Amino acid sequence: MLEGFRHLQEDRRVATWAEIEALLAGAPTDFEIANIESVRRIWEKNPGAFWRFGTEQCERPGAFCYLPLNAQGAAAMVAGTLDGLDPDPALIAPQGEDPVAIYFWLTITPGKFAKCLPALARCLEDASSEAVPIFSRAVNDHAANLNRGLGFVQASTIYPNAPDWLLVILPEGKAPQAVSPSKISVRMVRNFEDMAMIYAIRSSTYLAEQFCLYSEEFDGNDFCSTQFIGFVDGDPAGCIRMRYFGDFVKLERLAVRREYRHTRLAFRLVREAGALARRKGFTKAYGHAREDLVPFWRMFGGREMDRPVFRFADFNYREMMFDLGEAGDDAIRLGVDPLVSIRPEGEWDRLGPLELSNQRPSRAQLIKQHTKTIGGTSNA
Repeated sequence: MLEGFRHLQEDRRVATWAEIEALLAGAPTDFEIANIESVRRIWEKNPGAFWRFGTEQCERPGAFCYLPLNAQGAAAMVAGTLDGLDPDPALIAPQGEDPVAIYFWLTITPGKFAKCLPALARCLEDASSEAVPIFSRAVNDHAANLNRGLGFVQASTIYPNAPDWLLVILPEGKAPQAVSPSKISVRMVRNFEDMAMIYAIRSSTYLAEQFCLYSEEFDGNDFCSTQFIGFVDGDPAGCIRMRYFGDFVKLERLAVRREYRHTRLAFRLVREAGALARRKGFTKAYGHAREDLVPFWRMFGGREMDRPVFRFADFNYREMMFDLGEAGDDAIRLGVDPLVSIRPEGEWDRLGPLELSNQRPSRAQLIKQHTKTIGGTSNA
């Protein structure tokens, strides 16, 4: 990659924070980039990922800041859950540790971008002792053309669960890891076997990872809510719970087992819950986001409410609100066909068992035959 540019002379070195701050202050603002506080957090985790460069062809000094992703970060990248505007430092490999993947994060190239490619190529060479996948995102048509010219391809052609906007270059001679497509399915919980699987999923996440008490996690609300369970290749992998209030639904207990967090199961679970809520006529959803997971919930369209942070079970939380969109004409409202209202939850578009009862042979004779009467009056 970028082989044709490596012969050019360049002057590059790891940037100081003052240099990065100054370059960001003078960066173009025609599209949104991470704010200074977010950049600072990543710089503190791995200052070696921040480079100042210049070449004999570059007009002014530039900067290249990449995200050296650890295994969790690479999985989040492929799943589309990494927030480029506010990356979680926990997803970043520290200085001295080889990353599993690299993400083109911030590139400040005064003048023509192509003139600065030699420096970028050397920065990537030094990023890891082994070749790793390199990810990027095109923020506009110009960037898309540049990425194509550098050899980036749509990541979803290699990683089936990757979002459409993600681009990647695989290291030469390296087979992509975990590229076999995972089959994701989500269904509403309707029986005790599904509930047993949900209890197992939530025990392996909340109890095992957050050390919750049993009484905190299993709070008595499981049988007064709608729940969804998700599967990856047939294995119970995640769940979400939804409860109903006057003019909103509350999304809660979203859990995905650790080994399946590289998939888009969490997105599917939230989407299925939101779709059911809209069908029932709700336009707003509400939830409690652990403070460090607020960026994750923003990706679903959540926004923080202007209310104070609150705390329970040793974590800080923020209240978040979601717009589900206007309920459609097919929303279940008062005045709906009475037979529709007695169909199984979420299956309002097909005949239910009570409607099908009208198509069976009459049971009047059986009722008459097996019902005892007293004085000619039926006991039934």
